[in-house]
Amino acid sequence: MAPAEGIPVIVTEFPADTTQKIVAQVKHYFSDANLNQDSYMRQTVAENDGWMPVLALSRFNRLRQLMDLPYDAKKQASKNTKKQPLPAVPEHYVRLLGASIKNALVESDDVEMKEDGSAIRRKSAFEPSDEWYSRTVHFKGLKYGEETPDMIDELTEFFNKTVEGGEIELLRLRRNPKTKQFKGNVLVQFKTQEQADTMAARDDLEYEGAKLAPSLLSAYHDEKLAANDFMQGELRKPGTTYQTYEEWCEATGRKPAAPKSEKRKPEGEPETEEVKEEVTDPLTLVRFSGVTGEPQIRELKEALGAVGPVRFVEFEQGADSGIVRFSEVVTTAESHPDGLKFNDMTLEFAAVDEETAAAFFERAKAAGISARGNSRGGSRGGARGNRRGGFRGKRSRK
Repeated sequence: MAPAEGIPVIVTEFPADTTQKIVAQVKHYFSDANLNQDSYMRQTVAENDGWMPVLALSRFNRLRQLMDLPYDAKKQASKNTKKQPLPAVPEHYVRLLGASIKNALVESDDVEMKEDGSAIRRKSAFEPSDEWYSRTVHFKGLKYGEETPDMIDELTEFFNKTVEGGEIELLRLRRNPKTKQFKGNVLVQFKTQEQADTMAARDDLEYEGAKLAPSLLSAYHDEKLAANDFMQGELRKPGTTYQTYEEWCEATGRKPAAPKSEKRKPEGEPETEEVKEEVTDPLTLVRFSGVTGEPQIRELKEALGAVGPVRFVEFEQGADSGIVRFSEVVTTAESHPDGLKFNDMTLEFAAVDEETAAAFFERAKAAGISARGNSRGGSRGGARGNRRGGFRGKRSRK
């Protein structure tokens, strides 16, 4: 039988070098350096009593790549090409991933697995820190939009060989917040302040023929601030308050980019209802489960309002779970650790992984215009939140 939709033939084990890379990547996910930056990991771990389900890990882009599964190469698609969601990770790959990690871990490692290989956690609690900021260097000089699947690994190897006294802690590619294209800049976090200071002072660094221009992140931040540029999230100092994009535009006399629907249409083309650009933050999405009976969308929305301001609810009659989109980020692990009592049921909450979130926002975007006209938000689709209508959603995967 041929593989389905790009999924390769069934494998019973990963090659030894692949397993080694998988384990190293997983350890990286649980490192202080990564957790200081990774809000999805922190929220998922918090909502699972310290554990990270292997199922959630299996959907991470880098692990999909290592398992030779379809992954998002982040290549800029044509404006007329609709991005297709990635196929789900087959169950046997999830089990194999868990077993491979479990068998490769040793007692001295900083992480541990559940006996059944279904989840992994740190042995010691994570304590957030802002020390990373002073040890981070901003490098620019690479080509905008040019990215290869192994670019992070190759750049990491380059900096590991370049820095004196050991390996780097973390490397992040900077991206255009709208198109997600690589901006040609990278942020490199070093283990010591001395390493960061030394690398920031170098003027002889070249990567594949491109001359790199380094500066401490704090200095680059101040340079952007002095130029009155908008401060993107990855450049911001911990604990500091910044203007929103709209506030920055108003303060600098700039006009925010018009939503696509406001752009001038060819003469004679009918006008359509305004659709504003949506903020697609995965942390505004929460999966709820434990639904019994056939509650109406209106009832679910009212009940979920106890958690936070509800934008809309995606739920199909007969299902036992759905997804709620809030108007702001909520932390259900802290506000409702034992779930939410609703009629004769208890709704339990879980984080929504990146793949599911991307598919959710694609559905919302595709239904955006017609949904605004759905003033009632029927029982098979999403309920309205604020002034926007919901959209009809398929039953969510667990």
